[in-house]
Amino acid sequence: MDKAATTKGGAPQTVRLKARVQKGFQLLRGLLEKAGDQDVTKRIARWDSVDDVMIAAPDLVPTLLAVAWELRHDGAFTDLFQALDGSGIVEDKNQPIAPCGRSFAQIIQSHLFACVRLGLDKAERDWSVKEARRAQSRWRKQQAEAPKGLLKGLFKREKEPVFDPADFRRRFPGHGLYEALKPHLKRLDQFPLVPAYVQLSCAQAEVLDDLLEGFNKPDQILFLASLTETDISVLRRCARIYANWKLFPPKPKKRPNQEDEPFTEEMARALAVEESRVFRDLMANHHQAMDKLKEMGPSAEKLIHMVAPIFRDRIWEIFADDTALLNVINTPEHLVGALGPFCRHVPPALSEILLQMNDQEVIKDILRFCRETFKEKDFAFYLSDPSRIPIWTALPKKFNNNFKYQRDAMKSNLIRNESDLRTVAAGIFESLRQGREL
Repeated sequence: MDKAATTKGGAPQTVRLKARVQKGFQLLRGLLEKAGDQDVTKRIARWDSVDDVMIAAPDLVPTLLAVAWELRHDGAFTDLFQALDGSGIVEDKNQPIAPCGRSFAQIIQSHLFACVRLGLDKAERDWSVKEARRAQSRWRKQQAEAPKGLLKGLFKREKEPVFDPADFRRRFPGHGLYEALKPHLKRLDQFPLVPAYVQLSCAQAEVLDDLLEGFNKPDQILFLASLTETDISVLRRCARIYANWKLFPPKPKKRPNQEDEPFTEEMARALAVEESRVFRDLMANHHQAMDKLKEMGPSAEKLIHMVAPIFRDRIWEIFADDTALLNVINTPEHLVGALGPFCRHVPPALSEILLQMNDQEVIKDILRFCRETFKEKDFAFYLSDPSRIPIWTALPKKFNNNFKYQRDAMKSNLIRNESDLRTVAAGIFESLRQGREL
């Protein structure tokens, strides 16, 4: 119903089809009234045409179409459901109907397209009228505030322009939205979403693109409509980065110059599905994280690359916690691997202290030993507790220029190995337990 085609008789196919649909609507309304179906009858009583219903109550359209299909053998409806091949009443929704040549499944699809198109057209007209009135009001206000005195007569003689709503329609944020939405309109459950779709801007829909098909609740669409296209773009990239890591974590290369495995169409489809799932999960369960991701922009994308292997499915908890996020951002990247998820408990002041160690391999191994030695809640506390900062502060003095270290070195008085470091670390651990240097 959205594009005209010419039939053998020379009349536009959409006009012929629309006339038949309107006839079916009038018949159906009469039958429902006789049958005493109060709920549906009351809803459609105020509308005289199918277009009125599609604009005002798109959620009702699938119900009316389903009833019409069930009544196709009724004497009043039989001429509307004649098979194109002359075999009688159509029994399959994919069977072409005479004379339009479209199947009932295609007619349902056409009605979904039409609901969106008509809804958008009305929204665009309404918006344009308001914009024209606003422009007129601004012009009149400017005239009223114009300079007085010698110039007063000049401004009074200026003729008021014509503020035609048609001149404003191309400025409507949803102008062109129908074309952006159309490839993603495929399902019966999208009829109730039409009023929410109309709230989107064309730019938002273009950024969402294939993700649109993953949203099946009006409040989800309305939430998206409250975001800028820039916000949506950032969130989409973040979802894709995490989805890509989750499905295809980087593998260590076995030999120099080894090429990565090719990215297949099957992998691309799997990535699209997972990206949609991650995006919907963010929308449903992680609004605080979304706010932070929008605020950080491209910096969030880089951080996701770094910490996804560490926090995995709890990654959005970090973005929702300002303190944890600040700690993670300020943790030296080479220590993130040693600390793992405990980097969320390392305040910036402690990160600065750890960087004062001349040999960073020493502190990396001490942190690794900590994870092996302490219970999780204890280690988290020792990292974040301000009273234990003096114990960490003493480490550079203890090791710098006094501890030449090589993890796998042979026993020697000149070079200390892992066993030696574990012995020294045992005293540090006890100090952390006691909360004072021993």
